Amino acid sequence: MKSVKGIVRSFEEKDRKSIRAICRRTGQKGNPARLFFEDEEIVPMIFADYYMDYEPESCLVAEVDGRVVGYMFACKDTRRCNRVLLTRIYPRVCLRILWKILTFQYREKQTYQTLWWIISRGWREALHPPLDKYPGHAHFNIESAHRGRGLGQRLSFATRQHMIESGIRGSYCVIREEEGDDELSAFLCRESGYKILNIKRNTVWEKVTGKKWYAKLLVRDLRPGSEGDHNASSEH
Repeated sequence: MKSVKGIVRSFEEKDRKSIRAICRRTGQKGNPARLFFEDEEIVPMIFADYYMDYEPESCLVAEVDGRVVGYMFACKDTRRCNRVLLTRIYPRVCLRILWKILTFQYREKQTYQTLWWIISRGWREALHPPLDKYPGHAHFNIESAHRGRGLGQRLSFATRQHMIESGIRGSYCVIREEEGDDELSAFLCRESGYKILNIKRNTVWEKVTGKKWYAKLLVRDLRPGSEGDHNASSEH
């Protein structure tokens, strides 16, 4: 697919609505989040709000013809991110979910399957990066129509430079791939200096898709001059 003309720029508050919409539309490996959880608002609450609210200086967007079509969020301190999620964001998410359950607003089977997975299996299937060595992480999403057209590489390169300039010595990302599909992980290892540190079966999407999925923990060294400097990523 041909590369697309566009710009990569710093996040601005006016981008928030577009970013949250992209997060909802691409929350399931490029597919709408509603495929596995009908309350789509939960997805940007968990995967987007922290970065825009607490690390806006580390957020980048890809813009084509004046429209935001993708974004990449860097986090320079994952421990801080986890603290904010646990103390400020997750409580609001839990209250929202509880209220909707008690008021019978959730009607789809896959919503309850996802909630049961979180309770019964999510903690067991989680991947735990060594944060002493890889304290940063990155997360991105791009609209399906603009994937594979060079925007991800440009976002990744700019994010990597931002992390290096901020003194971050290593970062990680977690991606999910179907069984037999290693296209994204292979690309990240080949072009962006990542290496696969751990792989675990991830069952959250299996009932919806009818396929086996695996979560992969990828890490990379961000010291200047390390492998991947000349190239330039994580999707949820």
